[in-house]
Amino acid sequence: MSYLVVIVLIAASLPLSKFAMSVTEFLLLALWFWADFSFRIAFRFFKLGGFFKGFYHLIGYLIRLMSVNFVDKMGLFFKNKAAVVLASIYLLHVIGMLHTVDLDYALKDLRIKLPLLLFPVVFSTMNKIKYPQFRIIILYYSAAILVGSLISFGLLLKGEYVDIRDISPFISSIRFGLNVSFAFFSLIYFIGADSYFKIWHKILFALVAVWFIVFLFLLESVTSLGIILVVTIGYAFYLTIRNRTLTFKLVSFAIAVSLPVIVLFYVSNVVQKATHAPVVHFENLDTHTAQGNAYVHDTINRHIEDGRYIGLYMSQGEMMRAWNKRSEVDYNGLTEGGQQIKETLIRYLTSKDLRKDGAGVEALSDWDVRMIEKGAANYNYLKYPGMRIRILKILMGYQVYKKTGDPSGSSVMQRIEYTKAALAIAADNFWIGVGTGDLEGALINQYVKMKSELKQQYRFHAHNQFLAILITFGIFGLLWFLFALLYPPFKTKAFGDYFFVVFFFIIMASMVSDDTLETQAGATLFAFFYSFLIFGKERENAPAKADSQS
Repeated sequence: MSYLVVIVLIAASLPLSKFAMSVTEFLLLALWFWADFSFRIAFRFFKLGGFFKGFYHLIGYLIRLMSVNFVDKMGLFFKNKAAVVLASIYLLHVIGMLHTVDLDYALKDLRIKLPLLLFPVVFSTMNKIKYPQFRIIILYYSAAILVGSLISFGLLLKGEYVDIRDISPFISSIRFGLNVSFAFFSLIYFIGADSYFKIWHKILFALVAVWFIVFLFLLESVTSLGIILVVTIGYAFYLTIRNRTLTFKLVSFAIAVSLPVIVLFYVSNVVQKATHAPVVHFENLDTHTAQGNAYVHDTINRHIEDGRYIGLYMSQGEMMRAWNKRSEVDYNGLTEGGQQIKETLIRYLTSKDLRKDGAGVEALSDWDVRMIEKGAANYNYLKYPGMRIRILKILMGYQVYKKTGDPSGSSVMQRIEYTKAALAIAADNFWIGVGTGDLEGALINQYVKMKSELKQQYRFHAHNQFLAILITFGIFGLLWFLFALLYPPFKTKAFGDYFFVVFFFIIMASMVSDDTLETQAGATLFAFFYSFLIFGKERENAPAKADSQS
């Protein structure tokens, strides 16, 4: 029972607390060391020998029990080839210490990635969880994600964020989105394939699943929504092939084909509207502000944003005077995010369909002024979050990147720069990589070498786990990493399990778009579910059968 409780606590901590992740991992390790601990025996020590003798004998009992469990369970672990191979991902990082320069970073990296060793060892040597208990784990896990999403939604409603990612207070929005994705598909399974639940349960699960999709749209989580879309399309094609009912085949095929068409149509429609502004008849435009100053109308040097010309109705002198009356941050100064106030103000006024003059600045609310000071360049980004806004951000980032070579304005453009730097480093360190501790330093040096326009605060890792492994350990390290990912599920036939297959595709997709294992939240999410679904859970997808054995 205590084993199940600790697993539930770990699962619930994944989307909510890095601190709780660490604490519950220590609890799991304690259970592993002191499995079969008897309170009856411990009580007898104190009953027969008093407090001091009892305490002395208790310590001896704990040491003997720990020693026996360690020897026995490590023996079981080393007999499990799949578990050893999966845990070798951590060993790969230890070996990478041999030729690293930055030992401090390497030790920090090994600490972050300890779950890669802990969970394969523990789950491969403890009793397997039956499906009814697994169901409980997933329900608590989904409930924790629901709570986290509602808290994030509350932060969104407060409207005090500049970047939508700031509404994810517990872990990064990318990792939280991965948790949401897995919980979504878990609830879909409970709705469609688990006869244990009543109708009202399934209606509740459906409502939560719908909310998860809505939340991902509000979070502008392209990665997670893309994963859900691809997995859904793939599963629909799978059902088309496997199902024998013609009607069901047609419905599944229609879903598989229509979903990408709908997405492509939506994206192209947003792009078309955002990049094409109405024809400007300059002779009909006002030439002077209400204060009598001349307007500048520039449709050449300033591009279109969200279907509007940024350069129309500009009077920078008036803007400067009006802004400096409204704000303590100088018009020629910088926002909290390091952008130019004046350029941020110009874009913000455009997004509110206000003229870039004194009257436009005066029409801003105090909240608007505060958001501009923080670095918000578009009113719609704050008030109408969603996939449309995410597309607009990507477009804006692309336009700036194309014009100036600076990829800082969009995470998509940043990833292009990250990939360029990563491939350059990999080419110079192809065989054995740079070592466990030198990944970050190598990338920072490469940005300097490339004379990258990327701002300092965005000079991150490769944002691709496979490239990160290639840089760190070279081509042989990457090949072993891929083997360590694929051999365990093939060896244990885990690809026959719905939950593992879904999680596998979610985590693999995340590794393409992000360096999932380089943070505590990502490494713990991967190591926990990858290990648990392969070694810790009975391979049963038939709930009725699982129930009969509980």
